[in-house]
Formats: sequence, structure tokens, C-alpha cells
Amino acid sequence: MKKHGQEKHCVWRKLHLAVEASTHEVICADLSLNNVTDAEAFPGLIRQTHNKIRAACADGAYDTRRCHDELRRRKIKAFIPPRT
Repeated sequence: MKKHGQEKHCVWRKLHLAVEASTHEVICADLSLNNVTDAEAFPGLIRQTHNKIRAACADGAYDTRRCHDELRRRKIKAFIPPRT
């Protein structure tokens, strides 16, 4: 504040990506505001593709009931470590 004056209100965006592990090809993308968590964006992200998804690998941020329910509904095997 001392150096640059008045604080400016910045609105951050998050880009959520789903990537094919073998080819490194982006198969789904979703842009959200910073108040949307990874777990909230996940179901909409995997609904974007019509490809058959056999397995999903994600970090602990996706270890939520919402994500696991969506994976179970679509019969996708989950590789998500538990939260610490």
C-alpha cells in the first residue's frame, strides 16, 4: 500500500483441466471464479466429455463425497489419496 497506493480489487480465475494421462491431451477444461473449489468444479468437468473414462487420478482436494458419488455413478475407478 505504501509503495503502490490504494489496493486494487483483483478477481482471480481458476482453470480446471482434465488430461489424458497417456497422451497428455486436454480432454476437458472449465474456468471458474476463485471461490469455486476443485471438488465443486469436478462433476461439471467430467460431464463435458463423451469419451469413456476408466480411471481418474486426482489430489486430496478431490477426496469429497460429491466427487466420489459422481465417479461411482459414471463407473469410474478413483485414484484419490485421502486428505491429510
